Amino acid sequence: LVEQPLFHSSSGGKTENSEDVFVSALPYLRSVDSQYEAAAPHQNEQVEVALSEFKQKIKQSYPNKALGTIDSNTVKVTNRSTGGRVATMQVGNLTVKGREIRDLFGLRSANFTVSIQGNSVLFQTDGYGHGVGMSQYGANGMAQAGYNYIDILTHYYTGVEVY
Repeated sequence: LVEQPLFHSSSGGKTENSEDVFVSALPYLRSVDSQYEAAAPHQNEQVEVALSEFKQKIKQSYPNKALGTIDSNTVKVTNRSTGGRVATMQVGNLTVKGREIRDLFGLRSANFTVSIQGNSVLFQTDGYGHGVGMSQYGANGMAQAGYNYIDILTHYYTGVEVY
């Protein structure tokens, strides 16, 4: 029985395993390709944050941690989830979760790249939402391509049977 039929706006091409975003692994919330999202907004969006603001927010969020130097050599993605979102990244001497960075800087997704260019931190994001379960734009794209609701539900909710 599907007790948590999670969904999100758009995945950026691949959904997430539930345990990579939330606490528990659910057998029907597995990472799958979401290839029918061409009409989805929030693809390849860029968010620019002043380096000084970036440093300030990090220091405020981790007040008891020694940050060390924050520059282009020490701000980088270190691990990605199965669905391609940032699992962890290095920020100075810290290891920070991608979800925390998403929340801290108001990013639409943890599916991002990050770079420092001059006095700015640039995030390039894909998708909108946590990425677990059904992509609304992906489901709509599948329907427009001729898939029926059973095809869509069994694609996004792995291993389920629809009665």
